[in-house]
Amino acid sequence: MKTIILTSNFVLFFSLMGIAQVKNVDVDNLAFTCSYRSLPTQPRDPITFAYSVNVKASNIVKKNISIEDVADAIFVEGQVKVDNPQEAQMVLNLSLGDIVIKSSAVSERKEETKDRDGKVTGVNYYYKVDVTYAFDASCSAQFGDEVLIKSVLFNRMNDLHYTSSEYSSRKGAADYWNNNKEVLVSGFYRDLSSQAASRLSSIASSHYGFLSVIKERDIIKTIDEKKHNENEPFRAASNALKEELQAMTPNEPMDRERINGLIEYFKSIPGKYTDPTLKADVRLRYSAYYNLCKIYLYLDEPENVGEYAERILANGFDTKDCERMKKEATGLTDIFNKTGIKTRHFNPDEYFSAE
Repeated sequence: MKTIILTSNFVLFFSLMGIAQVKNVDVDNLAFTCSYRSLPTQPRDPITFAYSVNVKASNIVKKNISIEDVADAIFVEGQVKVDNPQEAQMVLNLSLGDIVIKSSAVSERKEETKDRDGKVTGVNYYYKVDVTYAFDASCSAQFGDEVLIKSVLFNRMNDLHYTSSEYSSRKGAADYWNNNKEVLVSGFYRDLSSQAASRLSSIASSHYGFLSVIKERDIIKTIDEKKHNENEPFRAASNALKEELQAMTPNEPMDRERINGLIEYFKSIPGKYTDPTLKADVRLRYSAYYNLCKIYLYLDEPENVGEYAERILANGFDTKDCERMKKEATGLTDIFNKTGIKTRHFNPDEYFSAE
């Protein structure tokens, strides 16, 4: 990837150009993809710890699934899994209930064949089995004597459904269910147990894990008005910003020195386009403020977002972005304060070995 390095010369060059009095500019979204590390929303002390897994199930459940496989599938991202609960600071508990078949019935579908005039020339009937069943599963997490998670993953009051393939006779559909009931129910157990393990892992990793990689799509702003003198420099700056954002990795943040030229450029826009009523000026200021908010968010500097979010509000265009940006910044600040980790871009082995 060709890196575009923008310094204060970038700002100086374009500030010397004449400013065309174009009444309006179009603001466009410029999409990008980026990646960073998740941080725990409810970190423990210590933030890294060992955990074990305990799966409870009745004998009926154990006949249909491997308890060991279910336990193996449960994890907390970034933490150390141990077999002996005596060596663990956290224990994840998963309780699996029995499947209850509430009903099974054969349903009919009628299909008519018609000629070019719409006259019915034939009728076919198709049959399938519809099964309604229920399952319950719950989980908890214990850190020492403290119960941290207590959640229902599947509720017996919520019906689950299975529908077979279609058969040409009612008897064929009924026989399929009657002859394969045990195999199908065993499959239900495997699927539901796997889903329960996945849900518990997701909850525990979100609360207490920190190494999972988040990949997401986001947007910054660019403009599109060829008659406006700022069109080319603004588009160039936005494209350069997109490259820098996409170059981030979970281990490597954006280069603060390299991004300074872009920060200076976007900060210069409100001083050049000051008319409070001219739509072109208003939209240019908005786009600059928006991009500055995103820059500071992805630089992991949420404390710098509020100023430009408030300027979006005062500017009067797409003001809803003000609260959204402030909410993102507040959420990031909260996570940083809870974890003591002030970045979402770091090499875990190096970071924690240095502590």
